[in-house]
Amino acid sequence: MPAGRKKRCESCYWKGLLKKRIAMDCAGFSVPAMALHFSNFGGWLGENVGTHKAAITLHRYLPFFLEIEKQWQSIPEYAILLKHVGTSGLRKVLLPMKWMQEAGLVVVDAGAKAEDSDQRRVAVTLEKFKTGTAQRAILDGYHDQLLTAKKKGKTTWRSIRLAMTPAAALLLHAAAKEVCPPDQKALDTYLGKTPGQRAAVSGFVVYLRDSHIVNISIAPSSNKDKRAKKKRLENKLLRLLAENDQSKSSRLKLLAVAMAYFHGVAQKDITGKVMESLVAADDGDGSVLKANGQAYWLPGKFQLKPFLTPSNAWTY
Repeated sequence: MPAGRKKRCESCYWKGLLKKRIAMDCAGFSVPAMALHFSNFGGWLGENVGTHKAAITLHRYLPFFLEIEKQWQSIPEYAILLKHVGTSGLRKVLLPMKWMQEAGLVVVDAGAKAEDSDQRRVAVTLEKFKTGTAQRAILDGYHDQLLTAKKKGKTTWRSIRLAMTPAAALLLHAAAKEVCPPDQKALDTYLGKTPGQRAAVSGFVVYLRDSHIVNISIAPSSNKDKRAKKKRLENKLLRLLAENDQSKSSRLKLLAVAMAYFHGVAQKDITGKVMESLVAADDGDGSVLKANGQAYWLPGKFQLKPFLTPSNAWTY
């Protein structure tokens, strides 16, 4: 036993301190049920991160529980909590949220979480321009058009985010050249630097043409653009191979880039969910992926073994 501990070992000291701090923080609640929730969370925290760390960090989570008490007097449904603090706010209280899930107090809605994140990122995109500027007026109009489509069920918040991002980028690019709204020259130079945004910015180009009577259009992709895109994919592929990161997420990213480079399959289409529906086979020199009745061959460096688990449909 370390000197100075008298009759208590270090483990007992931190257990006692955690218990004392739980009691002190619980005194700040006016609703007994919330005090009990916080006490249970404190005990759970000690078991999961250790009494030493729990005793030191417990107090930082008190404001979150006090805010819940102030707003609802009890722990609300996940959707209500998400709307109040947002995904960024929930990321700051990962441990309390994990405890709530394990205790059966909330059920996380992944769809609602993703939608909230997309909405907030759209709001950030709008704020790239000050209210009252010509660029903001154009972007607001495009945003309103996308929201109308959303109300009719024709689009999603994710699609709105993906459409707004290049629209704002094009406006910024044109503003740097003191052009508003963007003209054909601004669009061409923008796509020359970011040819991968051709499809994403096409909706905004149509909006400029129809709503602001701008003589603007996207020309068919040239061979030069295709070669430039191929070269970017090649460089990205070589970089990922050099990193040799064996984590599942990195292997999935490598596979997505490889499918785009060798077969022209969009990277966004190669997701974990899609991977689970694929069947892979080794032909000796590489791997053959079979998806939706079509076979794709990849060289041996792109082995699929790291993705295989007993629970999915992958087989060698």
